[in-house]
Amino acid sequence: MPETLQTPTDPVIRAGGMHTAVEITLSCEIASMQLTPAFKVGALQLRPISKVVTMRLASSPQQQAPMNLQANFEIAKIQAASGSLGQLRLNPSQQQRPATLATPSFNISSLQLVSGFESAPLQLTPSHQTQASVHLTAAFQITSVEFSPTFEIAGIILNSTSKTVAVQLPGAGASSVENAPMFEITNVQMASNGEIAMMQLNPVAKRA
Repeated sequence: MPETLQTPTDPVIRAGGMHTAVEITLSCEIASMQLTPAFKVGALQLRPISKVVTMRLASSPQQQAPMNLQANFEIAKIQAASGSLGQLRLNPSQQQRPATLATPSFNISSLQLVSGFESAPLQLTPSHQTQASVHLTAAFQITSVEFSPTFEIAGIILNSTSKTVAVQLPGAGASSVENAPMFEITNVQMASNGEIAMMQLNPVAKRA
C-alpha cells in the first residue's frame, strides 16, 4: 500500500542561505552600575522588565541604509548559554514594550566601594523609587519559523550570534544602535520560572 503523507500541525521552515540576521531589543532596568576611578561607566547589572521584545532586520553591507522594519514579539522560552543569551523562542505579540521614561538621569540609593575591582571600584545602586531603564540590543540569527494550521507565524527560533550588545537610554532611535556604547555579556542568571533574572555586562573597549 502507498504511504500516507501526514501534514504536521505546526509546519517548520528552516532558514537556509537567506538573510536571517536580526536584532532583538529588550527593555531592562539597571540593578547596579560600577564606575571606574575616572568616573566612567564600568560593569552593569541589568534586569529585564518585560518579556515583550522588538525584532528588526539587521543592516548588511549590501544595504544603502538600515532597514527599520520591526515587530513586537514575546519571549516564550530562553535557553541561556555560557555568558550569552543562547537560544530564544519568540511568539507573535500584540503588546507593546513597556513605556519607559526617556531621561538621562536617575536617583541613587547607595554609592559604595567594591573590594577586588580596581578597574571599577565604585558601585552605584539606583533608587527603587525611580526606574533606571535602558534598552539592550543583541544580535541573533533566525534558525526556524513555525506556522500554525491557518498559515500564520506561530513561533520563531533564534540563536545568539554574539556576546557583544548595545546599551542605550530610552528614546534613542533604532538607527543609532551602531553608535551606542557596546558591552559584553559575561553572565546570565536564570530565575526558577525560566526567565532571565539578571545579566552581567562589561564595557567593550572602543577601537582606535
